[in-house]
Amino acid sequence: MNRYPDVATRDETLAHDMLEAGNARFQIAVHPQRVLFWIADASGGCEVVSTNWREATGQACEDAVGTGWLAVVHADDRALVADTLRAALEARRSFSLHYRVRRADGSARRMLHVAATRTLPSGQFDGLIGTLTDESDTEAGEQVLQDSEEQVFAFLEGVGLAAVAIDRSGRIAHINRVMADLIGRPLSDLLGSDWVGNHIVAEDRPCLAGFLDGTVALSAMPKELEYQVLTAQGPSLFRWYLTLIRDPEGAPTSIVMMGSDITRWRRMGDQLRLNAEIFDRSNEAMLVTDRQNNIVAVNPAFTRLTGYPPEEAIGRNPRILRSGRHDKAFYEAMWKGILEHGYWRGDVWDRRKDGSLYPKFLSITALRDEAGQIVKYSAIFYDITERKAMEEQLESIAHFDALTGLPNRMLLHDRLEQAIAVAERQHQHFALLFIDLDGFKPVNDTHGHAVGDEVLKLVGRRLGMLIRGMDTVARLGGDEFVVILTDIRNKENAGRVAEKIIRELSAPYEVDGRTLTVSASVGASIYPSDEKAAKELLRTADEAMYQAKRDGKRRVIFYSGFS
Repeated sequence: MNRYPDVATRDETLAHDMLEAGNARFQIAVHPQRVLFWIADASGGCEVVSTNWREATGQACEDAVGTGWLAVVHADDRALVADTLRAALEARRSFSLHYRVRRADGSARRMLHVAATRTLPSGQFDGLIGTLTDESDTEAGEQVLQDSEEQVFAFLEGVGLAAVAIDRSGRIAHINRVMADLIGRPLSDLLGSDWVGNHIVAEDRPCLAGFLDGTVALSAMPKELEYQVLTAQGPSLFRWYLTLIRDPEGAPTSIVMMGSDITRWRRMGDQLRLNAEIFDRSNEAMLVTDRQNNIVAVNPAFTRLTGYPPEEAIGRNPRILRSGRHDKAFYEAMWKGILEHGYWRGDVWDRRKDGSLYPKFLSITALRDEAGQIVKYSAIFYDITERKAMEEQLESIAHFDALTGLPNRMLLHDRLEQAIAVAERQHQHFALLFIDLDGFKPVNDTHGHAVGDEVLKLVGRRLGMLIRGMDTVARLGGDEFVVILTDIRNKENAGRVAEKIIRELSAPYEVDGRTLTVSASVGASIYPSDEKAAKELLRTADEAMYQAKRDGKRRVIFYSGFS
């Protein structure tokens, strides 16, 4: 019996087989004509492509076999694609990558390539299954949004700090030149290697390994850690800033770390005995207190940073520097660490003499006599304003939409997980509203991308004014937005908010002297009535939104309202 009676059915069946075999969620329901299918064997050779390959790329399906399909990849992106594929095959893992493909009409189109692993019934790795989705016409008037992970990696190349990103198995997904130079090995040797097992001192591996084996919740990020790295000069202590990167489905993909080598500061803190040369010439602020924690000495750098000359600081308690940003519990934990371990290190906000606040890295060491009794405390600190600014920039790139400033898909998944946790703990309900603009594409095509961008910004502002402070509005990309309404009493409450959103978004928009009109369709899911997982709630709300569009647009449909 012919399994593929016609081309359309054949493509649909092939898509179904690929989804089933790969156990992957490829989003193809909206524009199936824009999705290409691709299967590679365990060595990376293409075995088969979907029959719409020729129509889309101009390349015959048989010419795509093996490595032939790479010929349709834009020349500037070909090396990236080949390297990504090779790394995925070596690690036997899935990947998601944005790159350009030459289309049949000669244009270069932005594609999202999502690949999942294929296994035999025995569990043996048998290659990759992937979809290539043309996303060029879904951009809602802005440049194609690059994958958040790619943006973060590009950002890490420009910072002066050491930086590395590891995937969920602990292997290096990206490492910047600063870190590679410190380790003393080429970038090509480091990519794909085991960061925890090969580059972290054995005694410090558990502090990071917990994030990989599930011992420590990933929701604990962003977080700061200290651990030693094996560099070309030997073990070096780094203070790391960790943040989590997720894929479009909300699944964690990599842990990004920016760090500074603080080995010298620890040694100085441990060994400082009022060495006059180090104390006076150091560029880092230093102070020494007696056993009662009254200042007995400060160095010139202390005065330059804080504004307090020695005569105004000596004899006083270091609390004169407190910013007021830290509570009593913070300082209790600090002193507990000092008394139990002999030292404390961390980031602190302090206040200068002129009243201005600044962040600093602070290391405090208890100095003991031969009998083991504490006789003095030494502290060394320096301004980390620039580092904090880079950390904030990293968080912005990773978690906020560049056009509207709203939370992006990655941050939305974090907020959804938080909403689920609160609802479970407090026995509450919340609603998820999936919003898609009606009639936006004609506005974009007629008036241009710049005007379309302004409309999207106005939509984001209107949504922000409609929700409560406890709620969340996010942009998924294109003209799709999501709202989380926390602690709702019933479905009717959510419905009233959704109707208000439709009314407000349907009001005219004034852009560059033009009066423009779009409307909105809204799909809604209720937690926990519909689904209990974040990505499933998004899926059901998305399905309800498309039902609203099919029913005539400019309306709200609850997922539970159809089957």
